[in-house]
Amino acid sequence: MAVGRREVAINTKTKPTASRQSAQTIRIDILPRFCDIGSGGRTNPAANASRPALLGADDYRFLFENAYDATLLTREDGRILVANARAEWILGCSEAALLKMSVQQIVSGMDASLLASINHELKTARFMRITAWCARSEGDPFPAEIAVNRLDHGGSIWLCFFIRDETIQRREEDELRTIHHAIQHAGTGIAVADVTGRLLHTNPAFRRLWRLEAASDASLTLAGLLGDALAGAILQIVQPDGPPTWTRELPVQAEGEDARWIQISAAVNTDSDNQATGVVLSFVDVSDRCRAEAAERLRERDRVMAESLGAVCHHLGQPATVLLSSVEMMRAAQAGDPALLDALLKMSEEAAEEIRQILRKLNDLEVYKPVPYVGSEASPAGTAIVALDGCAAG
Repeated sequence: MAVGRREVAINTKTKPTASRQSAQTIRIDILPRFCDIGSGGRTNPAANASRPALLGADDYRFLFENAYDATLLTREDGRILVANARAEWILGCSEAALLKMSVQQIVSGMDASLLASINHELKTARFMRITAWCARSEGDPFPAEIAVNRLDHGGSIWLCFFIRDETIQRREEDELRTIHHAIQHAGTGIAVADVTGRLLHTNPAFRRLWRLEAASDASLTLAGLLGDALAGAILQIVQPDGPPTWTRELPVQAEGEDARWIQISAAVNTDSDNQATGVVLSFVDVSDRCRAEAAERLRERDRVMAESLGAVCHHLGQPATVLLSSVEMMRAAQAGDPALLDALLKMSEEAAEEIRQILRKLNDLEVYKPVPYVGSEASPAGTAIVALDGCAAG
């Protein structure tokens, strides 16, 4: 099975030509099938020996021109003798112009002493591999991997440079390196697990959060970390009909420590074929937030309690004052004025009935509805009491 992806490597600073269009690269990834190794048909050595020579000078020139790598043949001092079509395309320069140049003008940082050192080393080594930056004719540099070998051609020493543009690979490597450093230095615990729940990778923040010493432990699993029930719930997201993400907060308590609240988020990890290969998990210690929310709820409860007590005092204060005043006036009047006593008794009964109604409303109160308290100029700004239907707030 082969999975292909098309990659077009065209220098956008030059005008596209037929040769440049033909230099487009198609990449394919062939998945291994090891049962095929060694099972192919065997060739007959005798048949091969009887074949006539197939390659002549023109054939080798054809292969040279169509090689994938940009290929330069140079003298020992670096002067270019011949260049193939791939070199013209990658370097953005015609062969005629390249023949007037030296490899030192193409490979940034190469000078006569370095070239002499390369020649010296190649006397004992077959190839030398160089990582460098090369310049195109427009001055646009690109990272390259260069293989060099030394050829003794009829008494003349040639150097053969095979140049490969590593721009895409270098960019991908830089992105991977950046992502790796970001994960390693993130304050959030990050872990990667396979479809069975075995943890394949953990970052330092994760290990600090779970008090783990070893950077990798083959026996570490989601079930061992969170329990079978939670691990099973998390791994549901790798199923074809499962949700794409999973999030939950739960308390975690290490031996000898107070319980901590951890927010766990999981997302499906996929390969290049978009097939689920496991889960990526992030762990955030939200204990401070939970403590702050608990403290806020406690303050809110205390505030509601204070406002409720204030409501009782406010709503009962006026009828209680009327009742006490009526009792004192009746004691002072005694039997001297029956009409006055009758009026005071009626006021007392009305005040007592009002108190009874207020107590009933407080007992039946189901919705907390604060209103500004405006009964006293000495009250702090923003003070509120519980509102009772039919009772004045001021």
